[in-house]
Amino acid sequence: MTQWIYVYRQWLLRELQLRFRSSAVGAGWLVLQPLVHILLFTLVFYKFFQIRWPVGDGSAGEYGLQVFIGLSLYTFVADVINRSPGSIWSYPYLVTKVRFPLALLPAVIVGASGVQLILSLCIAGLFAAWRDLHLQVWVLPLALLPLCLYALALSWLLGALGVYLRDIGHLAPSISSLLLFLTPIFYPASMVPKAMQWLVALNPLAWTAEAARGLLMQGHMLHWGEWGMHMLAAAVLLIFSRWFFARVQPGFADVL
Repeated sequence: MTQWIYVYRQWLLRELQLRFRSSAVGAGWLVLQPLVHILLFTLVFYKFFQIRWPVGDGSAGEYGLQVFIGLSLYTFVADVINRSPGSIWSYPYLVTKVRFPLALLPAVIVGASGVQLILSLCIAGLFAAWRDLHLQVWVLPLALLPLCLYALALSWLLGALGVYLRDIGHLAPSISSLLLFLTPIFYPASMVPKAMQWLVALNPLAWTAEAARGLLMQGHMLHWGEWGMHMLAAAVLLIFSRWFFARVQPGFADVL
């Protein structure tokens, strides 16, 4: 186990270095990119379309912070979806010639994306605390746990399928873009028609975004029943995806 942790840490550091190796700003893009998107969404949806959150003071700052929290979570999931399909086939020498725990490679994608999520939510937490500090903020890691398990399960599924179906890598950006508009990121969940509210309830990203906003912005405690349902679903998906990855892994070398 200690050896696996060491290998994972080394590959995680390598992944983070590769992402920003050729960038003049470096890791600063972890913060700058979400901020640019927030300014764009605030301009278009707050100013042009006059979208307002049903809670808060209705200011542009309030709207921007709500979007920032949701966008941070979406970026985490979208990054996992977009990068996981190539997490295995990008390293054929590890598959064919080296004895290596291949399941770590998709997990490294989740870890690297998680670093960006942590930094972004720390910034959001500082701004939220400057407005009004809520003690419920300490429950936020628990609120994020189901989404992290969902992301890890997705990374194993997409990583394994990406070896056999390279088209998944081309399809992934379209799926993540669709997820952006189907999830209340730059608009409140209350704007979703009642007949379609079940989509928000079943969407792990939507549920996590609403839970994180409630904890950081209003001090609302988690709905533990819904949290338990998502934890159970995420655990089942995680077990299945790990089984599926191990089941198809022997065929990786033949394909690559």
